Amino acid sequence: MDAKAAVAGKPPIKSVYAEQAAAMIRVSRFRARSARAFAAMLRDELGWRSLSRQAVYDWEAGRTSVPAAAILAAAHVANVSVEELFESANRFRCPGTPHGAISGGA
Repeated sequence: MDAKAAVAGKPPIKSVYAEQAAAMIRVSRFRARSARAFAAMLRDELGWRSLSRQAVYDWEAGRTSVPAAAILAAAHVANVSVEELFESANRFRCPGTPHGAISGGA
Protein backbone atom coordinates (compact mmCIF):
# COMPACT_ATOMS: atom_id res chain seq x y z
CA MET A 1 0.00 0.00 0.00
CA ASP A 2 1.41 3.41 -0.86
CA ALA A 3 1.82 6.12 1.79
CA LYS A 4 -1.12 8.28 0.68
CA ALA A 5 -3.48 5.30 0.58
CA ALA A 6 -2.29 4.10 3.98
CA VAL A 7 -2.94 7.54 5.45
CA ALA A 8 -6.38 7.78 3.91
CA GLY A 9 -7.20 4.21 4.93
CA LYS A 10 -8.08 3.29 1.36
CA PRO A 11 -6.46 0.77 -0.98
CA PRO A 12 -4.35 2.21 -3.79
CA ILE A 13 -6.17 2.79 -7.09
CA LYS A 14 -4.15 0.07 -8.81
CA SER A 15 -5.62 -2.58 -6.50
CA VAL A 16 -9.18 -1.59 -7.46
CA TYR A 17 -8.39 -2.16 -11.11
CA ALA A 18 -6.53 -5.37 -10.34
CA GLU A 19 -9.58 -6.59 -8.41
CA GLN A 20 -11.82 -5.70 -11.35
CA ALA A 21 -9.56 -7.56 -13.80
CA ALA A 22 -9.55 -10.60 -11.50
CA ALA A 23 -13.34 -10.47 -11.24
CA MET A 24 -13.64 -10.27 -15.03
CA ILE A 25 -11.60 -13.46 -15.39
CA ARG A 26 -13.64 -15.15 -12.65
CA VAL A 27 -16.98 -14.23 -14.20
CA SER A 28 -15.91 -15.46 -17.62
CA ARG A 29 -14.61 -18.73 -16.11
CA PHE A 30 -18.00 -19.34 -14.50
CA ARG A 31 -19.51 -19.44 -17.99
CA ALA A 32 -17.30 -22.39 -19.01
CA ARG A 33 -18.13 -26.01 -18.22
CA SER A 34 -15.00 -26.40 -16.07
CA ALA A 35 -11.87 -24.53 -15.02
CA ARG A 36 -9.77 -26.86 -17.13
CA ALA A 37 -11.93 -26.21 -20.22
CA PHE A 38 -11.81 -22.46 -19.62
CA ALA A 39 -8.00 -22.48 -19.32
CA ALA A 40 -7.75 -24.48 -22.55
CA MET A 41 -10.13 -22.17 -24.44
CA LEU A 42 -8.36 -19.08 -23.12
CA ARG A 43 -4.96 -20.53 -24.05
CA ASP A 44 -6.16 -21.23 -27.59
CA GLU A 45 -7.73 -17.78 -27.93
CA LEU A 46 -4.49 -16.15 -26.77
CA GLY A 47 -2.38 -18.35 -29.02
CA TRP A 48 -0.22 -19.38 -26.08
CA ARG A 49 1.54 -22.74 -25.89
CA SER A 50 0.41 -23.27 -22.30
CA LEU A 51 -1.89 -21.83 -19.66
CA SER A 52 -2.69 -23.81 -16.54
CA ARG A 53 -5.78 -23.77 -14.38
CA GLN A 54 -3.51 -22.64 -11.55
CA ALA A 55 -2.39 -19.59 -13.54
CA VAL A 56 -6.05 -18.64 -14.05
CA TYR A 57 -6.75 -19.15 -10.33
CA ASP A 58 -3.72 -16.98 -9.51
CA TRP A 59 -5.15 -14.20 -11.69
CA GLU A 60 -8.52 -14.51 -9.96
CA ALA A 61 -6.96 -14.42 -6.49
CA GLY A 62 -4.83 -11.41 -7.33
CA ARG A 63 -1.58 -13.29 -6.79
CA THR A 64 -0.46 -12.35 -10.30
CA SER A 65 -1.49 -9.57 -12.68
CA VAL A 66 -4.03 -10.29 -15.37
CA PRO A 67 -2.66 -9.45 -18.83
CA ALA A 68 -4.95 -7.11 -20.76
CA ALA A 69 -4.95 -9.60 -23.64
CA ALA A 70 -6.39 -12.22 -21.29
CA ILE A 71 -9.36 -9.99 -20.49
CA LEU A 72 -10.07 -9.50 -24.18
CA ALA A 73 -9.71 -13.24 -24.80
CA ALA A 74 -11.91 -14.06 -21.80
CA ALA A 75 -14.69 -11.86 -23.17
CA HIS A 76 -14.41 -13.60 -26.54
CA VAL A 77 -14.42 -17.07 -24.93
CA ALA A 78 -17.47 -16.10 -22.83
CA ASN A 79 -19.13 -14.74 -26.00
CA VAL A 80 -19.79 -11.33 -24.47
CA SER A 81 -18.41 -7.85 -25.07
CA VAL A 82 -15.70 -6.51 -22.79
CA GLU A 83 -18.24 -3.97 -21.51
CA GLU A 84 -20.72 -6.74 -20.62
CA LEU A 85 -17.95 -8.68 -18.90
CA PHE A 86 -16.94 -5.52 -17.01
CA GLU A 87 -20.51 -4.90 -15.81
CA SER A 88 -21.00 -8.55 -14.79
CA ALA A 89 -17.74 -8.49 -12.87
CA ASN A 90 -18.73 -5.21 -11.24
CA ARG A 91 -21.97 -6.75 -9.99
CA PHE A 92 -19.99 -9.75 -8.75
CA ARG A 93 -17.50 -7.53 -6.91
CA CYS A 94 -20.13 -5.16 -5.48
CA PRO A 95 -23.36 -7.09 -4.91
CA GLY A 96 -26.32 -5.02 -3.83
CA THR A 97 -25.26 -1.86 -5.63
CA PRO A 98 -27.40 -0.86 -8.57
CA HIS A 99 -24.52 -0.13 -10.95
CA GLY A 100 -21.52 -1.44 -9.03
CA ALA A 101 -18.63 0.53 -7.61
CA ILE A 102 -16.68 1.25 -10.77
CA SER A 103 -18.17 3.08 -13.70
CA GLY A 104 -17.41 1.60 -17.10
CA GLY A 105 -18.68 4.56 -19.08
CA ALA A 106 -17.80 8.19 -19.26
